[in-house]
Amino acid sequence: MILIKTTKKIAKFIMMKTIYSGIGEVGKKVYIGRNTEFRNRKNIYLGDRVSIGEYCVLSANKEKQSLKIGSDTAIHAFCMVRAKAGFIHIGNECSLNPYSIIYGGQGGVKIGNYVRIATHTVIVAAQHLFQRLDVPICYQGGESKGIIIEDDVWIGANCTILDGVKIGKGSIIAAGAVVTKDVMPYSIMTGVPAKLIKIRQTDKELSTSIKARQ
Repeated sequence: MILIKTTKKIAKFIMMKTIYSGIGEVGKKVYIGRNTEFRNRKNIYLGDRVSIGEYCVLSANKEKQSLKIGSDTAIHAFCMVRAKAGFIHIGNECSLNPYSIIYGGQGGVKIGNYVRIATHTVIVAAQHLFQRLDVPICYQGGESKGIIIEDDVWIGANCTILDGVKIGKGSIIAAGAVVTKDVMPYSIMTGVPAKLIKIRQTDKELSTSIKARQ
C-alpha cells in the first residue's frame, strides 16, 4: 500500500513537471487542469496560486511576458486566452469563467485586479476594416487599439467588449451587453450597444445627491 501511494506521488510529480516544463515563469502552488494547451510557453508568466482549468488554450507570442496572469487568478475550463500579435496582462485575484475568450490583437488587453468575467464573454482587441465596397472584408485588413479593464470590474455572462474600449474602475457590465465605447468608473451598463443606467454610489453620496435635487 505504501509503495502504491509513493508510486502515485512520483507519477503525479513527473506529470506536473512535464506540464510546467518550458513555461517562462511559474509561481507557487499553481494548478493546471488536464488537456490544457500552452503555446509559446517561454513567454507565459503565471503568478502564485494561479488555477487553469481543463481544456483551456493559453497562447503567448514571441515577446517576453506577452501573456501574464497575476496571483490568485482563476482561468476556468474551456477558456481561450490568445495574445496574438499584442499582449494579455491579467491582474491579481481575477476570474475568467468557462467558455470565455480573450484575444490581444495588436493593441493588447490589460485587465486590472479583482475583475470578475462571467461565462461566454468575448473580449477582442481587434476589428476588421470594411470601408471599401469593392473588396471583400476579409481582404481589407484590420486595426487594433487595445482594451483596458480597470480594477474591481464585474462583467456579466455573454458580454462582448469591443476594441478601443476602456472600462473604468468599479463598473458593472450587465449580462448580454455589448460595450462599444469607454465606460466611466463605477458605471452600471446594459444593452446593445451598452448604455449607462446608473452610477454606483455610497449611501452618503446618494443622500447628498438626493438633497441636491430637492
